[in-house]
Amino acid sequence: MTIQNRVNEILDQMTAFSKESYTKEEYLPELLKLQSEIVRLTFNDEHADEAKLRLWDASDHLKMINTECGGVADHELHKFLNSSKKISGEITAEISGFKGEQIVFNALESLSCYNAILRNVELEYDGKRTEIDAIVFTHRAVFIIEIKNSKKNIFIDEEGGFYRTGQSMHYDCNIADKMYDRYTMLKKALDTAGLGFVKIFNIVTFTNPRIDVENKYYRLKVCGSNYLPTYIDKFQSDNWYSDENIGTMVTTVEDAKCKEPFQMPVNMDDFKLNFATLMATLECSKEEKTADAKIDEVQAKESPQAKNDENETVHIFRPSKFRRGVVAASVGIALLNIAAFGINALLKSTR
Repeated sequence: MTIQNRVNEILDQMTAFSKESYTKEEYLPELLKLQSEIVRLTFNDEHADEAKLRLWDASDHLKMINTECGGVADHELHKFLNSSKKISGEITAEISGFKGEQIVFNALESLSCYNAILRNVELEYDGKRTEIDAIVFTHRAVFIIEIKNSKKNIFIDEEGGFYRTGQSMHYDCNIADKMYDRYTMLKKALDTAGLGFVKIFNIVTFTNPRIDVENKYYRLKVCGSNYLPTYIDKFQSDNWYSDENIGTMVTTVEDAKCKEPFQMPVNMDDFKLNFATLMATLECSKEEKTADAKIDEVQAKESPQAKNDENETVHIFRPSKFRRGVVAASVGIALLNIAAFGINALLKSTR
């Protein structure tokens, strides 16, 4: 089988990301499906704990095979490692985000005020695109909810700089700018509803109750997800939106959602093709090495030296029956002489 035929065969076995576009909700399931397919094809159903293996395990295994094959697929491996690192990061982020969203949306179910909630809303304006984790519409205000599922302590400086802290301080983004972009895009969408000025309020909520959050940017509200429903229920405002107004706002935002497909950080078609080429190249190299080893073995057996070695006879001395009899008789005589000598010595000693 040629390398190209093998590449096509591998691609036929990969069904993840086979559509032209995906929604945000479909993204994580497809990522996990792609990871599972790569693990299965890499280890060829030979690993007992295949279900526990991840994309980085496949990367390490392919690096080892490429080294054994003398670096025959260095170029393809380099491209695969770079892309798989991004995809692994996406999987980690999406899983963390999904867990955080579930915590927050479960908490929002306890709201006592009249409300409507939209999840994962993508908006675009002037070529800039943003995603809002949640929008909560109430009689008093509209709330933009940013969900953070952090394991580290958080520090937000006076300019809105967002840092994850621990033994060191890691800058993440300017949360003030991100929330302002979301506010601006949502406001432009709601302006088309004909309701006049709509009170929009930004909240960053944290799902991990064990972390410390220090916020020095006074224009941004931060709170734990367990307190979020209470804060929204008790929020006071001079504005009042009827149930009908809320329905109009929800419809307006739904209509304003970005119609473009979800943007992925990696071209999945290119990634799958690169993986298939890498696998096919390594498999071909291993087959060639195996074939060369068999040829060397056959040639070694058919060499003149090997044949001479096979023709050489090893002579082992085996005494004839006659000689064995002579040896046995000699041993018997020797034993009789020893016995006689011993008897004579005994008789002399008794005299």
